[in-house]
Amino acid sequence: MKFRKLITSAVVASFALGTAAPLFADEGHEHSKKKRFEESQVRHDVMEHFGDGFSKIGKIFKKEAGTFADFPAIAADMADAATKTKASFLKDTRGMKGHTEAKDIIWDNWDDFAERLDKLEVDTAAFSVAAKTGDMKLIQPAMKAVGANCKSCHDKYKDK
Repeated sequence: MKFRKLITSAVVASFALGTAAPLFADEGHEHSKKKRFEESQVRHDVMEHFGDGFSKIGKIFKKEAGTFADFPAIAADMADAATKTKASFLKDTRGMKGHTEAKDIIWDNWDDFAERLDKLEVDTAAFSVAAKTGDMKLIQPAMKAVGANCKSCHDKYKDK
């Protein structure tokens, strides 16, 4: 029980510090009402899987919805989305008309950005494997790695 409280505190703290769900949440933000161009919408839709996953995880820890038995499906969905993320950024969309949160420096720093997306794919695959074990000692660090990866990329490459 003590370990569960520690995990709950860590996840709640990560959300409070802005390392998970707030990275993805668009509802209520002014930019969520702006018209996106097609590539921006595709990227947004892919990223929503991560936001939804972290939101579901947060609700499980707060005992608002779902159970720990839902982790494998959530992690698998996030891992699947990660396999699509890099492809959604391959087209350089600088100067396209319409809304996007993607900073232009993505394509100036493509190697760094692509490396981060490759790491996201590895991290989410590891989270998916860990989630299937049901062992929180494996799940928690894998989940934390995914959140840290997302945050580091958003801090550098996403307009807020």
